[in-house]
Amino acid sequence: MKLAYYPGCTLHGTAREYDASTKAVCKASGIDLVEIEDWNCCGALEAIFDKELSMGLSARNNFKAQKTGLDLVIPCSICSHNLSRADTAMKKDEAFRTKIERALGEKYNGVKIKHLLDVMVNDIGTEAISGKFTRSLKGIKAVAYYGCLLVRPSEVSKFDNPENPMSLDNLIRSTGADCLPFTQKTKCCGGNLLMSKQDYAFILTKKLFDEAKAIGANCIVVACPMCHMLLDGQQTMIEKAHNTVIDMPVLYFTQLIGLAMGLGEKELELDKNMVPASKLIGSIGKEAKVEVKAAGKAQGAEAAE
Repeated sequence: MKLAYYPGCTLHGTAREYDASTKAVCKASGIDLVEIEDWNCCGALEAIFDKELSMGLSARNNFKAQKTGLDLVIPCSICSHNLSRADTAMKKDEAFRTKIERALGEKYNGVKIKHLLDVMVNDIGTEAISGKFTRSLKGIKAVAYYGCLLVRPSEVSKFDNPENPMSLDNLIRSTGADCLPFTQKTKCCGGNLLMSKQDYAFILTKKLFDEAKAIGANCIVVACPMCHMLLDGQQTMIEKAHNTVIDMPVLYFTQLIGLAMGLGEKELELDKNMVPASKLIGSIGKEAKVEVKAAGKAQGAEAAE
């Protein structure tokens, strides 16, 4: 499978580990990624000041993807949302389409846009991906965190239930890890408030951590660099603000399935995560060893009888 690839700003900057693990996992899954040339920001920041400019920036990326003749895959939930909205606007808003086509000097025919998780679970298939796993991640007790935009609004993200999505849950379970029921899986992490109302953003994020810890999770799995930036990058700040200890590793779903594929920690750039994942990785297989040891004791007791 060959796909056009739009990494977006964060995957070439603060979320390099998502970019690296995406490329590593896609290669192992038989996906050939072709990064679109001369791409630009999706307009997420510009949307605050000028919505039309923001939409135009996303539309330009779609024109660039169109030239490849390939479907477009995007790992970032915000970028996927913005480029999908621009594609819809180009198809339905004649005035907007005419303005952008004149500015860029070419016609727009449309491009099929999908989030990376959608491609993995629906195009490749969870069963096919799990067939490439070389080790079980038993011992990991994760919660799947979808965030605001991965599966919403449903007219943009059509691949899962917007209220109770299960695609990431099922992918996590396929690795042998436990995926615990998480009522806040689609709640806002507060990322869009980080610059304007940091204290409130931290309250929202802490709620996620509180539930995750209460149900016994030892990590959170995400598919969005904004969510990761807050949950992982700001975790120390949240601990200080609320005088608490969280110590909860936050992995991109590509890092998790990469571990199940037997890919190295350096290849997945797990060392770039702010909250160390070493203790989490060390927990893999411990439960299985305990079960084997317990079974051995039971068999020894039976033999003695």
